[in-house]
Amino acid sequence: MKKIMLHIVLLLALSLGAIASGGAEEKSILGSYSSDAPIEIASDRLEGNDQTGTAKFSGTVVAKQGDVTIYAEELDVYYQTGSRLIEKVVALNGVRIVQGERIATGDKAVFFNQQGKVVLTGEPKVHQGQDFVQGDEITVFLNEERSVVTGKEGARVNALFHPQGEKQ
Repeated sequence: MKKIMLHIVLLLALSLGAIASGGAEEKSILGSYSSDAPIEIASDRLEGNDQTGTAKFSGTVVAKQGDVTIYAEELDVYYQTGSRLIEKVVALNGVRIVQGERIATGDKAVFFNQQGKVVLTGEPKVHQGQDFVQGDEITVFLNEERSVVTGKEGARVNALFHPQGEKQ
């Protein structure tokens, strides 16, 4: 389970760092996380199946590691049987990922481990304080520190950034 939470933490760290920073001067927050930090996952139900390589946490799921908390109605983990290598993690329904002032929301967040990407859908929005970005889909490429925000056909992507230069 440590690897699962670490990947979810990386999702938050890179999506918020790459999307909501609004300035090149901010350093990546990735380095502030320790995979050794204890992980706590609470839900109404846990159903694991080693034959199919799945684990499903359901019913008001709250997952915490360090200062990151993930809230969802369901958290599904897909892994390779035998090795337990995580292939995909899916958070569903009322997804909210919180780290300090940084918050990512949507109906669904999918982490694709082998591709190193996270896709937020269902009215996704990432904000920090008053700054935000939103669209129909937010894709974060973890290994490239790159993000793509797209809108539905005919819809636009919205972002609001407040300059944070030095005051004189």
